Amino acid sequence: MNCKYCGSQRIVKFGTYQGVQRYWCKDCKRKFVLGTLPKMKTDVNIISAALSCYFGGMPLDAIQRHLEQQYHHYYTEMGIYNWVKRFSEEAVNKIKDFQPIVGDTWIADETMLKVGGKKVWFFDVIDKKTRYLLASRLSTSRTTKEAALVMNEAKKIAGKSPKRIITDRLAAYIDGVELVFGADTKHIQSKPFTDVNSTNIIERFQGTLKDRTKIIRGFKNLKTAELLTDAWLVHYNFFKEHESLGNIPPAQKMGIPTPLKSWAEVVNPARAALNTKPMLLSVVREKPSLRRKHPKRKPRELKQRTFTQVAITSPRGFYADSKGERLSRKPHRGWKRIY
Repeated sequence: MNCKYCGSQRIVKFGTYQGVQRYWCKDCKRKFVLGTLPKMKTDVNIISAALSCYFGGMPLDAIQRHLEQQYHHYYTEMGIYNWVKRFSEEAVNKIKDFQPIVGDTWIADETMLKVGGKKVWFFDVIDKKTRYLLASRLSTSRTTKEAALVMNEAKKIAGKSPKRIITDRLAAYIDGVELVFGADTKHIQSKPFTDVNSTNIIERFQGTLKDRTKIIRGFKNLKTAELLTDAWLVHYNFFKEHESLGNIPPAQKMGIPTPLKSWAEVVNPARAALNTKPMLLSVVREKPSLRRKHPKRKPRELKQRTFTQVAITSPRGFYADSKGERLSRKPHRGWKRIY
C-alpha cells in the first residue's frame, strides 16, 4: 500500500470513520482512504462506473439512481457531471499522441447536432478497415474550408494520405479533398444503401452518436460540445466493442499497444498526475518558518523543536516520543506534547 499523496509506503492505520478504514502517512503527515484520488472522497471504481454509464448512453438521473442502488451512496447529478468533464480532459490528453495503423480507404460525412439551441455540423472521417474514427470537427457551416480542416486533421493523425476517400455528394468535399490530399487520392462521391462504395459505415457511426446526444437533449455551448464529443470518440475508439470487429474496440483491432483500455485506466493513473503539496515541513532546525492558520489572523513564529512537526489536529492533543517517530493521543512517560 502506498500513500495517495506522496507514494510513500510508511503508512499506518488511523482508525475508522463511518465504517471506512483510514490511514496516516509518516512522511507527508496526511490522512487518507485507500482507493480514492487526492482531494476526493469517492472511490475510483464508482467514478469509472459513472463514466462508463454516461458514455454508454445513460442520462445523469439514471446514473444517479444506479449508483445509489449499487453502492448505497447518494451523488448529485452535478457532481457526476463534474466527474465527466474532469476525466474527459484526462482521456483526451492521454490519447493525443497515439499513432493508429489504418487502411487506405476512408469515409467522410457530416451530421447535424444542436448546441445552445442552434444547429451545428459535425464532420467526421472514419477508416473503413478498422472502424477507427480519425478526426471530427464541429462547425457552424458546411464550406470547403471546414471540409479541408477535418481532412487535414485526419491526415495528421494517421500520418499518411489515403488511396481512396468516400464522401456524400456535398460540394464542399470536392475542393476540400483536392486541397489536402491532391491527385494521389481518388475521391468517390457515393451514398448509403449501395452495393459498392457505400457510406453505411459512417452512417452507422452517426446513428450511434445521435443515440447518445438525443438523451442529453443537446449541448449548452460549443466548448462543452467539443470536449464531450472528443471524449465520446475516445470511448468509441478505445473502449466500445464492435460486433463487426469480433467484439473488440477499433484500437485493439490494429494489434498495437494502446494507451487506454477502459475508463478505470483513465481514472486510476490520474492520482500520480495531480500536484499536491505537503502540509508542513518535517523538522525545523535552522530557521523557523511562518504558519498562517487563518487568513484574517496574524502569523506567529514557530518555535524550534527537535521532534517531528505534524499537521493533525485533535481536541485532546497529540504526544510524540523523543525521536519523533511515534504518535499517541495518550501521554506516556518521556513523551512530549506536540499539539
